[in-house]
Amino acid sequence: MVPAGRAHQPNFFKFGDYAIKNGAFHQIKAVRAGPEGDGFVEFPLCDFTCKIVEEIVQDTGLEDSSFLRIEGRRADGVPLPLVDVPAKSFYSSQGNWANEFWGTAPFIHPGASKKDNLRAAIHLYSKLNGDVPRRVIYKFTGWKKISEQWRYLTSSGAICAAGLIDSVETDLGSGHMSRYALPAPLAGDELRAAINEALQLLTICPNKPHIGAVLLAGIARAPLGECQPTNYVIWTHGLTGSGKSELAALCLAFFGKEFNSNSFPSNWSDTENAMESKAYRAKDGLFVVDDYKPSVSPTEAAKLSAKAERFVRGTGNQAARDRLASSLDLNSGYYNRSLTIVTGEDLPKGQSLLARSLILEIARPDIPSDQLPIYKQAAQSGKYAGLMSAYIQWLASRMDQLKADFPKFVLQYQNDARNNGLTTSHPRAPEIYANMVAGAETFIDFLQDAGIGSERANVLTADIETGLKQAFSEQGAYQSEQDEVRRFIDLLKAAFSSGNCHVAERLKKAPPESHPFFWGWRNAGADAVGDDMYNPMGDCIGYLNEQTSGKPCEVWLVQDNAFKVAAQFARNQGDSFLLSAPALWRRMIERGLVIDTELDARTNKPRSTVKRSVACVKIRVMVLSAELFEAD
Repeated sequence: MVPAGRAHQPNFFKFGDYAIKNGAFHQIKAVRAGPEGDGFVEFPLCDFTCKIVEEIVQDTGLEDSSFLRIEGRRADGVPLPLVDVPAKSFYSSQGNWANEFWGTAPFIHPGASKKDNLRAAIHLYSKLNGDVPRRVIYKFTGWKKISEQWRYLTSSGAICAAGLIDSVETDLGSGHMSRYALPAPLAGDELRAAINEALQLLTICPNKPHIGAVLLAGIARAPLGECQPTNYVIWTHGLTGSGKSELAALCLAFFGKEFNSNSFPSNWSDTENAMESKAYRAKDGLFVVDDYKPSVSPTEAAKLSAKAERFVRGTGNQAARDRLASSLDLNSGYYNRSLTIVTGEDLPKGQSLLARSLILEIARPDIPSDQLPIYKQAAQSGKYAGLMSAYIQWLASRMDQLKADFPKFVLQYQNDARNNGLTTSHPRAPEIYANMVAGAETFIDFLQDAGIGSERANVLTADIETGLKQAFSEQGAYQSEQDEVRRFIDLLKAAFSSGNCHVAERLKKAPPESHPFFWGWRNAGADAVGDDMYNPMGDCIGYLNEQTSGKPCEVWLVQDNAFKVAAQFARNQGDSFLLSAPALWRRMIERGLVIDTELDARTNKPRSTVKRSVACVKIRVMVLSAELFEAD
């Protein structure tokens, strides 16, 4: 038993139910009065002291995670270095955090009660001079409402209506993501000079002005993701050396002058999870995934295609792949919250992915090589980033109103585009067009407030809208190239031509009377009377019902055989057929390509096959017009 007066002796400091004795934490318990008076008993908890110097909260946008920054000293004077301990580890009943972070240097006395009391002692000791300082670190860029004010987070701080403030901390991690750093907003003559430099992007591809219009509209649209999520990507493609990566780097320089064509935040060698995590952190900014280049290996090409499908489809759906934790709680996944520019030498496979993309094809002569250094200089000098900071500062005081109005603007432009037939390549096209136009017009409103003049603003609006219309007019060609129905017919035609399958005349399963070579037959010489003979090539995938009584010629496909040949022929070309057989037949019915159908008795839906007589035997076939195969 120790007298109560001991609490004020050297090497002994009491606080609450705990004390520091000879440089280590102890628990103390009061005991009843004895011959020596009231006192307490000491129980050693460990051989060190430590203190929580700071609490750090990391806001990822999905959930907050807390860390306790702790430093200490062992009783013999050995320092225990500053460590960041997850709050859940510190407060865990296991109480093993000290050895996890400091190894064998500290010693903790055994027993669950000792660990619980050590945690309480550290907590209480750290609060003796007031609450532990608390700091929030944001793990993403873009808009966040803090203290009732909209602030745009960036690695250099945050931009609000008053300008750049450094009291807000943003940490995007190591690597190129840290280059998302905006400077203080430009103003006055410097701002007007930067505007003139940036608007030169409209003419960066003189022969294809729509490319500059799309890129400038995309730059303007990116910071408006808080008002309405961006559910599409801009996909630039062309041969190596065409300058597509240089273009993407110029656009990215609006969000950080340190970006260049060798420092993109992501590329297609990243894992799917890494790409999604980075794109999630690049909220309300521009994000670039560089160098989509399918491998010569079919396996690697398939993996890359699957990665593109997951990323682009997730962007279009604004959805992530959620996971179950070990506790069976649902962990929300990361999804793309940026406006993404993809660069590549090829396009993704499938109409649905192209429908979620605005495609720009860039050829080597499109960007004058003598002009590129001028744009790079403007980017590296920080003019683009300073202009973006001024635009964001202008947006900050208008965010609440824009969150209400911007979706209405998009809907209005979307309806106009549909009514005027401006974007007919895919049902998603009007929405993408409307988002780009609404973003561009918001940016032009800012430019007018910055002093460019209404006449110049009107010309700029007309130029961008004209360029966007031109860009969307070219999307139909890309959709046609990825049309799996058309591709199915083309694959069968190629299989006929290469001798991988054939179609026979339906009555005798003989060579068709006209153009037998076209339908997969090959000349086998002449018979005894001099008539040509033909041999069938490959599998029989159907039958030809040639013109009779003025009726057009029909092709009766045996579905299983035809699909097998088309899919195999695609694989032989190092590619794959993206639709299942049932989905393909449904699409052909929807397009009116199947001439004759019958209702299914159970579902009351049209069946794609009907019974027809082939060499006096009834079989089920799909009836198509021969013109589908004969047309170029």
